[in-house]
Amino acid sequence: MTPGNTSSCSADARHVLDFDCGVRAYPPSAPGGYWRLRWVEADRRRETTAATRDEALAKAADLVARLAQGRPTDWAQAKGDALVAHYLDPTRRPARGRAWSARHREEQHAYCDRFVTPVIAGVELRRLSRVQFGRILAQAPTASVAAHLRRCCSAMVAAGLEEGLLLARQDVLRGLRWSPPAGESHDHEAHDHEQAPERFVEQADIPTAGAVHALAAAAAQRSGVWWRELQVLVVAYSGLRWGEMAALTADRVDPTRRRIVVDRQVVETRHQLSLGPPKNRRRRTTMYPARTPEGLDLAALVERRLGELGPEALVFPSPRGHWPRRSNYRRNTFEPAAAAAGWPRSAEGRRAWTFHSLRHVFATWALAQPGARIEDVSRLLGHSTVRVTQDLYISPDGDLFERFYRATA
Repeated sequence: MTPGNTSSCSADARHVLDFDCGVRAYPPSAPGGYWRLRWVEADRRRETTAATRDEALAKAADLVARLAQGRPTDWAQAKGDALVAHYLDPTRRPARGRAWSARHREEQHAYCDRFVTPVIAGVELRRLSRVQFGRILAQAPTASVAAHLRRCCSAMVAAGLEEGLLLARQDVLRGLRWSPPAGESHDHEAHDHEQAPERFVEQADIPTAGAVHALAAAAAQRSGVWWRELQVLVVAYSGLRWGEMAALTADRVDPTRRRIVVDRQVVETRHQLSLGPPKNRRRRTTMYPARTPEGLDLAALVERRLGELGPEALVFPSPRGHWPRRSNYRRNTFEPAAAAAGWPRSAEGRRAWTFHSLRHVFATWALAQPGARIEDVSRLLGHSTVRVTQDLYISPDGDLFERFYRATA
């Protein structure tokens, strides 16, 4: 008989129950005794017990499912900490075939240590259910954390199913929803297991050309390092991300054609800095203008800086000559310069513009150039698809009324 199908079983509880894969359940020989389950695995006779008939049926179903998949039945007694360890195992290749970045690995360890392991570490894998995963998700303090945590749990369950630690019938995530703490708003998009698209960049999110130059000048003046001005301007008019800028060496810059090769980035974790591939693992080439919109000779400044460096030297190093750390730059250079330049703050007290806002400057400036194609700008920015560029920088109704006015004249 198959697990869960007892219709062919005799009403006499002393009869042996036969299941697929050679699993047999023997009733107690005396009242109050234990059921015994026996099967053959890897040419060895195996046995376990169950306190009740229902427990025997449940264990038999688990055994049959694992034997049918060729998975060790001992995993039925494994606990949640084994699932977490498998998910975080650095030798495991995710289903999509791409190894984790150092930053993503650190994030997954943090989520597991803080939220997952305390809930499921001591729970047998065969007993894992929505109850435990609901408790995990309920711990999230914000909608953003809940969204990341749900993706972590989803990937962990997928890894467990692929390995056979979990069984397909363990539908542990269906219908789980995060509820915000009392007094906080509910962001419906944030806990959808599909990552929400990046929001459209409003004009208010983009520093003006004058604000960029003010920041650049203040950075140089306050630090006493002339190329701090160039650092701000290069990012603002080439679209480099922070990690790409931090990893930039002189041999990646072609001053004759004003091109920058982006084939790596500095990956920053809590404990270390390391080199890794650029975002989306796509090598690209971006460019910078000969002059900025304010008329500053950017090409001449780049040539001056390159003249100070050897081919493999960092263009924008830390004060000690190494890769710069984002937090140190923000504290020691960006914040003092932003304050001196009069960069505004939001209602919450944070800077309305950040270092990453300089990348928006390049994107909108490049899109505004005569004859510029969105496909070209998307490649310069290193976006995964043109759709990303469009969603971020092209307002769906930006010139809708003017187009309709002309079309219906």
